[in-house]
Amino acid sequence: MSLVEENGKFYAPGTAPSEVTAAFHMCDDLVSQMVPYCQRKLATFEGDQQATVKAAFKGLLAKRWCSDAQCVWIMRRVVRELQWPVGDSALEI
Repeated sequence: MSLVEENGKFYAPGTAPSEVTAAFHMCDDLVSQMVPYCQRKLATFEGDQQATVKAAFKGLLAKRWCSDAQCVWIMRRVVRELQWPVGDSALEI
């Protein structure tokens, strides 16, 4: 197993503090992009917030910009920021 060294400590790949921070910032940036995207796409789905979130989530997963778990986290934040009453069923992988 390869390890990542950071400040004299060793971490599994992807778990070093700088890597976790970078992943968080990337996901947070995607949230800020997905909120207005979902707002724009809402008309495409005739005002159906659940369908809009589901489609946006599937699109985000397909991009493979981040892990599936990160996609779920991103879309949960998007839903919370939009204050849409969308259940977790829209975010099933």
